[in-house]
Amino acid sequence: MKKERNIFMTNQSTSLKENNGLPMGGTELQSKLIYSRLDSKLLKNKNIILSTCDPKRLKKDEINIIWQQLSYDQQNVQRMKDRKFVDDVDWFVFNSHWSFNEFRRRFNCPEYKSKVIQNCIAPFPFKIKKPKDNLKLIYTSTPWRGLAVLVRAVERLNETRKDFDVDVYSSTEIYGKGFAEAMGTKFESVFQKCREIPNINFKGYAPNDQIRGALMNAHIFAYPSVFEETSCIAAIEALAAGCRVVTTNYGALPETCGSFARYVEFETDAGRLIENYAAALDDEMNKIYSTETKHDLDLQINHYNTRWSVIQRIKQWEAFLGQADANSG
Repeated sequence: MKKERNIFMTNQSTSLKENNGLPMGGTELQSKLIYSRLDSKLLKNKNIILSTCDPKRLKKDEINIIWQQLSYDQQNVQRMKDRKFVDDVDWFVFNSHWSFNEFRRRFNCPEYKSKVIQNCIAPFPFKIKKPKDNLKLIYTSTPWRGLAVLVRAVERLNETRKDFDVDVYSSTEIYGKGFAEAMGTKFESVFQKCREIPNINFKGYAPNDQIRGALMNAHIFAYPSVFEETSCIAAIEALAAGCRVVTTNYGALPETCGSFARYVEFETDAGRLIENYAAALDDEMNKIYSTETKHDLDLQINHYNTRWSVIQRIKQWEAFLGQADANSG
């Protein structure tokens, strides 16, 4: 399997204060969630830049903060190799310890002006998921992050069981019409495969509110990631909604999902990854209504709706912005 990277995501990063109303990916949703709740006084004299490392975005009369959501190998962060640019930035905020460690290792990003503030979600209302004859699996991410692996795994599982279906919310439209047009038909074959398999319900693009509702009715978040996540908001939402998460141990996913997910070893060999992932899904479906799983899900729901809630992150952001003011004085 060719290692899939987020080379597709090059135009999503902008100023925190910009909001053009277009479809939003995880980075845009996260910035909107945080920015709408921050005390405006704390944003005074702050130039918070989403991810893109561009000297032209820096302002001499403000505290320059790069809020980094992108991975180390993306085009928009390669300016980190320029020591003058790094020196001119006042703070770097990373969405995971994994990402910070990668930037520190690859770009010698200074520890003294780096901060880790993990991503967050708006809490989900509690809902008891009653047993059903048919189990509901769900995939809520872009196609290049593992959809092809999931489709193949579903085909394999369909040979032995008939008690599940999969809702697939996946599209290139999430980053706007221009991005979708640039991608063209690159992923049409996997989308068409989804349409052809009877127990896959291909939903395409949907706004986040609709996806959150779908997660509340799903049993398993099926995410065989072949993408080196720096955080994964989709997984955080699934965990908070009470979905059992079955994913790979790639990138920051183990940090994000902790002990609550079922991990499959990431493989560059597609055949082995599909086989191992199908086996893990099969096992999780078999025990989804077990007492042990119910107990784990109760702990999981509480953990992600409290520790990973926007309420907690706003406190961290406010403390950090206060620190930035103090250090600049």
